[in-house]
Amino acid sequence: MEEFAAVPERVEAGITEFLWTVERFFGKFTGMRLGVQLSGGLDSSLIIGLLRYFGIPYSLVGMFTNRYEFRTESAIQRKLAADAQRAILLNYEEHLPLTALDEVPAHQHPDLSSCGFAADDAMAAACVEVGIDVLLSGFGGDIVLGNEAPCDSYPWRPAIFNDTWLQDLVYGRRGVELMPFFGDADVSACIWNMRRGQAADPSKLWARDYFRTFLPTELVNFTYKADFWGIYIDGLLNAIPDLRHLHERAFELTGHPYFAEQSLNDLLSCDLSTCDKHLYQLIEARISSALWYVALLR
Repeated sequence: MEEFAAVPERVEAGITEFLWTVERFFGKFTGMRLGVQLSGGLDSSLIIGLLRYFGIPYSLVGMFTNRYEFRTESAIQRKLAADAQRAILLNYEEHLPLTALDEVPAHQHPDLSSCGFAADDAMAAACVEVGIDVLLSGFGGDIVLGNEAPCDSYPWRPAIFNDTWLQDLVYGRRGVELMPFFGDADVSACIWNMRRGQAADPSKLWARDYFRTFLPTELVNFTYKADFWGIYIDGLLNAIPDLRHLHERAFELTGHPYFAEQSLNDLLSCDLSTCDKHLYQLIEARISSALWYVALLR
């Protein structure tokens, strides 16, 4: 596998403001131990490349899987992990969606993030093991680097990139701050200024070329996207007995007809192996609602 492109002492003039903005963002965490949530995709890889450029030490935490559809992400993860101070990659197969639901803490309102609690809780524990104070994530990168950037208005609301449920109830309770890099208003505004007038770019072709200095060559020369559907479906199929019990318990506690047994049966009787996003959303909404009640009243 090829090495990173050499980072020149001087970069093109058009990126100077961006680098200044990023340096100021990183400066907020002076004296703290930084980490990056490593996915193997473009967004987190860019954050890592920028940390390398500024000579800022960092560690990595992420989920890996040996599934064929993640072969490229896995290769990028191994490549980036080799240059980190420390790196922990956890097996996604051991922390599938809709597992460890009995460990979800009480929370104020239903939240879909609770369905993926197991993976984030494991990564939060890994942050503590590595000694990470602030974990930078690529949340929001798909929007800032891929959505349309109209000339006449700033279209993004970076505050929504902060998953407050994960921060407060998963990472925060372990003393780790989860911080989305693209959720910084100055960073996202700077990228909008560079992309202003561009149409939607779901493959992030502009970003792959413009930030090529900071990225592994595989991300510059190729586009790819992992398919998480198999992971989601396996998590769902494995969890069906637990989901039935959770749903039943919610009905016992509330007596609300929404949690009647037949309501869940109607969803689970569908072909769960099809890529029906709407069906999965209905199941997630029902389970996160039941989990909210049970976690509050258990």
